[in-house]
Amino acid sequence: AGHSGTTSRVGLRGLPLALLLLAPCCVAMFSEGSAYVPANSTVFIGKFCFTYDPTSSGSIGRLNITISAPILTSQHSAHLVIFDDESESYPGPSGQWAALSCSDRMRHAKHKMKLDWKKLQAGQQKFRFRLREHIRPRFWYIAVADCSDAGLDIAYQVEAVNDAYGSTAHFPTDKRLALPAFALLSLAYGLLAAAQRRSSALLGAGAGADSAPHKARHPFARLLVAGIVLGLAASVLSTSHFFVFARNGVGAPVVRLCAQLLCAASRFVLASLLLLLSEGKCVSYVMVSADARRIGSLLGPFLASCLFLELWGDYSVARRYTTDYVYTTSFGGALVFVDLILLSRYVLNLRRTHAKECDSSEGTFYRRWGALYGLWFLALPVAALLSLVVLAPYVWWIISLAVNGSMTVAVYTALVIGLWPGNTRSYLKLRAPMLNDEVLGECSFASFPLTSPSKDSEPMHLPSLLESKSRSYRHPKLGISTVG
Repeated sequence: AGHSGTTSRVGLRGLPLALLLLAPCCVAMFSEGSAYVPANSTVFIGKFCFTYDPTSSGSIGRLNITISAPILTSQHSAHLVIFDDESESYPGPSGQWAALSCSDRMRHAKHKMKLDWKKLQAGQQKFRFRLREHIRPRFWYIAVADCSDAGLDIAYQVEAVNDAYGSTAHFPTDKRLALPAFALLSLAYGLLAAAQRRSSALLGAGAGADSAPHKARHPFARLLVAGIVLGLAASVLSTSHFFVFARNGVGAPVVRLCAQLLCAASRFVLASLLLLLSEGKCVSYVMVSADARRIGSLLGPFLASCLFLELWGDYSVARRYTTDYVYTTSFGGALVFVDLILLSRYVLNLRRTHAKECDSSEGTFYRRWGALYGLWFLALPVAALLSLVVLAPYVWWIISLAVNGSMTVAVYTALVIGLWPGNTRSYLKLRAPMLNDEVLGECSFASFPLTSPSKDSEPMHLPSLLESKSRSYRHPKLGISTVG
């Protein structure tokens, strides 16, 4: 019955890196490329989500399509066909659709135009469509069908316009709010970065507090700063991409790719911080640089694989002929599964730490705040579940962005407030150990309690400390718990 998907000569046989770098050009609202149409097949070359107007009798959008096919002859029976996402037109890839013949598929088309071999041998053939929608926003699909026994090479250009959106007419309905959404995220991350910088300045200016400089350089504080800055950079780059996109329908694909990489790095940092908190670091136990290296080596390869899956799914050519986005595909299912694995690891760590500290004042943190922080790992699964069960396809992307973005900003905000200098109600503590991080790192990542021993305890020398790995004392002048 032929193929229902794009089967360009490069296709999925190219290197993954080439796909990541080149495919963003194919998902723009002004796109161009080439494809091979096998005999008796239908190849999709683009899609666009148009808005609707229940009151207007005119068009709500336009499709401008240019096709080149120099080898087209009178023996071919090739058409440009337009479908929408209605069940009687194109319900999406399925066994029933794959079983249809080429001519049967053409009968499902909302619009079809024959490719004129005389015009195409001389140059290009241009098509103009004006579309109407009165019920709800819909996805429209552009395809080329060849119902003859000969294959066909084509080159194409597709421009889609939502006339009702004015200056943002190049945006599809599902991404219309992308620019203000990323602008808000940029503002939120900018405020967090400024607040964390102020916090570090207050720590560094602490008169007489010889631990203040060490607190500002504490590995947990450095990780927190890095995560916020990465999130800020990702949001600013995404805002820049969609700002350009509003003007040319293409944007800056390389900039958008860099933004996705930075966003994944920011999420990686936050996942690391939460897993460290679940182990009691900076709450009941001292955290050292070796802890950050350990959690990074554990999560790094895991989350790098997830990033690859997300980018592959986001830019896959299969997205041209479905209403899916990355988190409703098999790629997204794998990402959701990873988040659930991280959540289970977080819960196990939290339960283990709480069992040790349930009788101390920090036990309240693990019961209350630990549970709240754990909700971050559920943001992606909940957004994906809502998309599959409740939400309409044209709001999947923006709802997912809103849920994941707001949860990430909320957790970063809670950590900044928790580590604010002078916040006596917080359970989070930055302590500068009297030994350097390298020596502590050799102690098999041992956890050092921050609680004070009995008054009869005497300060221990280094050999005694390395032998016990678990005792501490309160500094007589500064009144803070330090390892010694």
